[in-house]
Amino acid sequence: MALLELKNIYFEVENQSILKDISLTVEKGEVVAFLGTPGSGKSTALKTIAGINIPTSGKILFEGKDVMNMNRKENIAYRGRCGFMFQNSALWANQDIYHNFLLPLQIHNPDLSPALCNKKINEICKIVGYDRSLNIRPADLSIGEQKRIGLGRALICEPEILFLDEPTESLDEDTRKLVAKILKNFIKEGNTVVFVSHDVEFINTFVCNKYYFDKGSIVDKIFREDEDWGVD
Repeated sequence: MALLELKNIYFEVENQSILKDISLTVEKGEVVAFLGTPGSGKSTALKTIAGINIPTSGKILFEGKDVMNMNRKENIAYRGRCGFMFQNSALWANQDIYHNFLLPLQIHNPDLSPALCNKKINEICKIVGYDRSLNIRPADLSIGEQKRIGLGRALICEPEILFLDEPTESLDEDTRKLVAKILKNFIKEGNTVVFVSHDVEFINTFVCNKYYFDKGSIVDKIFREDEDWGVD
């Protein structure tokens, strides 16, 4: 059974077709890249497989269960096993950085003590290389810092699956390398990554299966055999 599956997905907005008959599977531990020109539907497909977009028709299956038919408890549990990094970071503007990390922990791990929450937040800050105050708001951060916080927030609940939308956009070279290193370590632990990117160098860092989108459809796919690579 596949970890994730899209079956005959259509997605429309105001009678405009964004996705057309998309079917694909993602296995546990797999790395998948969605590629295509701007407006091709790749980011919409990412948000759909993550359960953020509700398709007009078709099914999204997680371990064989229809995500759209999950009850509230099942849906929260599913989302707790996933992390999503948005292209624009999508941090909560009315919350400081500390609470941008804390809120996901409170939702998905409500029994964690304040001390353990603080420990997890400090640990994730070290992982993503954030060393400024946790009491400032996202507007006070650079784009690169916001991306780091966005990645950290996606990782804070220790997900099994990461969805990333243009994770290296607007990043300097050092931060790009850091993001790649973090993801390689995540993958090495047997986890799953699905991402959208136009950054060819970044994409080629990973052994991944590639789906090419155009006008809302998958027009090509390339599957690569596993090979060994290390973490710098």
